[in-house]
Amino acid sequence: MRDVLGHLMELQEVDTKLNQLESLRGDLPHQVSRLNEEYENSKKALEDKEAQLLSHQKERNTTELEIKALEEKQKKYQAQLYEVTNNKEYDAVTHEIEAVKTEVENKESRVLELMDLESETAETIAETREAIDELEERLNQHRVELDGRLAKTEKEEIALQDKREKILRQITPRIFASYERIRNAKSGFAVTPVIRNACGGCFTSLPPQRVLEIRKMDRLYLCEVCGRILVWDEKASEVEV
Repeated sequence: MRDVLGHLMELQEVDTKLNQLESLRGDLPHQVSRLNEEYENSKKALEDKEAQLLSHQKERNTTELEIKALEEKQKKYQAQLYEVTNNKEYDAVTHEIEAVKTEVENKESRVLELMDLESETAETIAETREAIDELEERLNQHRVELDGRLAKTEKEEIALQDKREKILRQITPRIFASYERIRNAKSGFAVTPVIRNACGGCFTSLPPQRVLEIRKMDRLYLCEVCGRILVWDEKASEVEV
């Protein structure tokens, strides 16, 4: 059991150093991730708006062509007015002219709506492009900063991860599972030495007899208050019985 507890102490030391390296990166990884997501969403929004603008333009062009065709049709009906021979024919042609005129007016109104939509969409596109440029600049700055911090700690982190893997091969899955459960529940600290007859995690005083038992390092003891694994470390522990 002494060896197992020794491995747990080494594992805790490695994990503590890994956490410290992670803290050096601060919130940068999350900021980069958030900015990247925002950047991709903005690009998608830009693509949607550009497609929308193209759709408006196509509809306007089609509608304008339809208006020209209707105007030509209207001219033909106007010419027919001079050829009618009775009131019935006159009323029929006049009715057709009015119908075409109404259709032209409706389509002209639609063209005006589309022009407004094009203007609004184009303005949104310009604003979105500007926002994307700003996002890209911020994202690149954060990436450069993050890469710089990662470069400083990369070798040490790789070495620590390698050491961690070697330690894990010396610990049973059951004990490691308990270690991880406690570590996740206690802000990264699962193993703590006895310091001045107290738990080094929550500082709860321990009975002298329990301190002597922990000092033997022959079984696994948990703090009855915080649940951390208690160990004896000559460098940190100082018994007073």
